[in-house]
Amino acid sequence: MKFLLLVLASLLMTGCATKAYRAVEGECKPQAWADYPESKVQVVQTRQRVIHVATGMQNCYTRSDGKHTHTVCNPITRPEFIAYQETVVIDQNEAVRDMAIASCAANLCMQRYGNAKCKTDQLLVPLPSTSPEPAPATFLAPVPQPDLAQ
Repeated sequence: MKFLLLVLASLLMTGCATKAYRAVEGECKPQAWADYPESKVQVVQTRQRVIHVATGMQNCYTRSDGKHTHTVCNPITRPEFIAYQETVVIDQNEAVRDMAIASCAANLCMQRYGNAKCKTDQLLVPLPSTSPEPAPATFLAPVPQPDLAQ
């Protein structure tokens, strides 16, 4: 289960990544694949499925149709989780390889863009407000000033 959550999290993070971050990731992947090659193994995992068990109670409603009255009753159920074993093939190195790629990409982004996500669209200078109402106070990063002592 943890493995699936890790894969899902990495897919979600990659889906929101900038083009620059994906490019940097592409630079990191060959070395990560060389360091952590695919290692497929067959394992037995415990999984769960849901079944609905009747509680013995019913939910009934009555409908009138002119001279006729119809009562319909449906059983009320509750979910119950049943554990079962399933044989699956997994890549033992996938999680470590993904972490190595993410770490490499974050380091390259820090070197090249000054942040771990390779974001280049951050405004350092505030834009003038076009609305008549006062703008909320914001805290901005300092704008680099030219060195005048030459």
